[in-house]
Parts: sequence; structure tokens; C-alpha cells
Amino acid sequence: MAKRNRSTLKNYFRRGAMPSAEHFADLVDSSLNTLEEGFDKTPEQGFKISSLEENASLMSFYRDSDPDARLWSASYHNEIDSLLFNRHLPATLSRDGAQDSPATDQPLLSNAEKERGRTVLALTQQGRIGVGTAQPEQTLDVAGVMRSHGREGTQQGQQAGVPADGHWHTISPRLEGCQALEVVAGVGIRRSGRYALIRAVAMNTCAPDGFFFNFLKRKNRIKAQHAYYRSSADKLKLRWVRDLNDPNQSDTYRPYYLQIRSNTRYDAGTVIRYHITRLWHDDYMQHSAAPSERQTGGS
Repeated sequence: MAKRNRSTLKNYFRRGAMPSAEHFADLVDSSLNTLEEGFDKTPEQGFKISSLEENASLMSFYRDSDPDARLWSASYHNEIDSLLFNRHLPATLSRDGAQDSPATDQPLLSNAEKERGRTVLALTQQGRIGVGTAQPEQTLDVAGVMRSHGREGTQQGQQAGVPADGHWHTISPRLEGCQALEVVAGVGIRRSGRYALIRAVAMNTCAPDGFFFNFLKRKNRIKAQHAYYRSSADKLKLRWVRDLNDPNQSDTYRPYYLQIRSNTRYDAGTVIRYHITRLWHDDYMQHSAAPSERQTGGS
């Protein structure tokens, strides 16, 4: 049996015609069956698409000029429990009519990718997004080059900034273990000549302290770049500080914070704006140990 277009079907059942069993079969095969085709629509869930076979495509997209060459597809991959949006790379014709390999800066397709297509976007059940990869390992995993107009970290809580009053202010949550943070902060008063910027990389490994044990704070020194307009008194400073008020602190649990201040007091109401980007994500180096030995550790 075959699928027929509407004109052909109408011709089968025109006035005076004698449709055969084959004609009725073509009519049935040309109609959409929600149970067999995997389509449905309900007021509660909207348009529903089900994969009738394991790892089968849910949707495919073509051009009218080349209906046999699939360009894009969406599929659900059971093994990795992800929704994949795939790009298919049909061969291109050279000037002499021969087929060339598709022009791409990516590696050659594996056999599985030739069937499924190269994954452009992946959405996982863990809430991860993969761009150029079917198995993202982080919240956003990009297998390629990123281009943007800017990059900005986060602030502590809902702070719009901290007062530029010459006193120390905490700008990080309570930290422990090994940390590497990038900090960018600025303060100023418009048309006053008092401006200051700081960009710093602050690293700490379990908050070493003591006059001799961490002489001149060489073990967790903060490396900073400064820019200011009028006076060095307008500059900003960063420091690490131990949380000595935590009742649970011990030799293996040494919480600490990152703090910032202005060298001098700015006008009342002036705040230091900042944002922090975390550069390291293995507080106690658990991933450095053999898999069988990974456990929560201390300093």
C-alpha cells in the first residue's frame, strides 16, 4: 500500500467511480493515525510526539528543492536520556558534478553520527545544555569557540554593592577547601576624578595562617591589577579572612571569606560594585584521587 496525495484520493472516490479495496487501503495509509504515528494533542499537554522506536527521530526538516536530503532532525536518545537537535551534512556538488565531502571545520562523522547527524544542541534530564556535544557534563557545555560582547560573574546574595567607606566588607559566601576566584570591582564618583578599578585572581588552599607558617601571606596571596585616576588613596583592596566564629572549625575544617574595601572613604552612599567568577570547582581535590578513594576530605 502507498500514501497518495489528495488529488489522487479524490479521483478514486469521484462520483460514479468504483473504489477497490486497494483504493480504500491507500486512503487509510494516507491518513494520520495518532496511535501508530506517535502524534496526539490534548488541552493539558498540548501537541505530543512519541518515539515509536529506540533512538528514532522525532522530527526531520527538509528543503522543497531537495526533499530526499535531510537537513535537521530532533531525536530522543534513550541511552543518555537526552533530547538532541541534530544537523545533517549532505554532500555538496563540485563544479564538475562530482560529490565532495561537506565543508566543515569539525572532525569526520562517526557511524552513529552519520545516522543521527551531528548534535548541535542537547537538553538532558539533569537540566544540562550541550552545544556541539550530545553529553554535556556541566550546566552549559560548549564544544567549540564562544563569542560574546562581555562576561560577568555574580554578586553575593542580592547586594547591589558594598559601601565605599574604607572598612572591610565580605563579598563571598562562606568558603572552604581550595578556591580560585576572579574578582572585578569598581568604584567612583562621576566628574570628581575619583575612580578605581581592580581585577584580581584570588586563590586559597584551606586558609593557611600563622606568622611563620604563612609568612607575608605568600601561600594565598591575591594577585591584582589596579587602575585609578587621581590618587592611589582611591584604590581598592582585597583580602582573605578566616571565619573564627564558626563553632565547627577544626584543623580539617577551616572556613573563610573574601573581603574588599576602599583605601579611603568616598562620599556617603557611594558603593563598590563587583562581580566574582569561580575558576575552580573541586574544593578538596577529590577528583585527584583514584575513583575508589574519593571521599570528603579536609586540609
